[in-house]
Amino acid sequence: MRLNRTAWSSSPTVLIVDDHEDSRTVGRLVLESRGFHVIEAATGTEGLHKALTERPSVVLLDIVLPGLDGWEIARRIRADAATCNTVIIAVTALAGIEDRHRSYMAGCDSVLTKPVPPSTMLAVINQYVSAHLVPDSVVARVFADVAPAP
Repeated sequence: MRLNRTAWSSSPTVLIVDDHEDSRTVGRLVLESRGFHVIEAATGTEGLHKALTERPSVVLLDIVLPGLDGWEIARRIRADAATCNTVIIAVTALAGIEDRHRSYMAGCDSVLTKPVPPSTMLAVINQYVSAHLVPDSVVARVFADVAPAP
């Protein structure tokens, strides 16, 4: 599991890269209803640009895209020092074992096969971000309670 801690706040940003507008809209509505900030991209080139410049906490990445495919985007996100720890979740209709393996080899943290129920999408995203939604003041207080006295 990779964590991009520096980019996370009380409202993590999720980039949805999908060439189907309906998929982006459904994902955005589900995620925004749960407090996530959502940005969108419709092509591979646009998705890579937004991943590298906006540095989202999580990228929901379709694999079959116009321009760059999702596997190439994942590789390039991993190759950039500023985004190499971004959580990448492939969301694809490619359901074969070889496709899943290729997604993991490109750098994806998880692979979801379309259609993805909203509850599954949220559960997978939350497994990566839930620990980072605790306010810093609470973390500092808990740490002070368990840290040995100097």
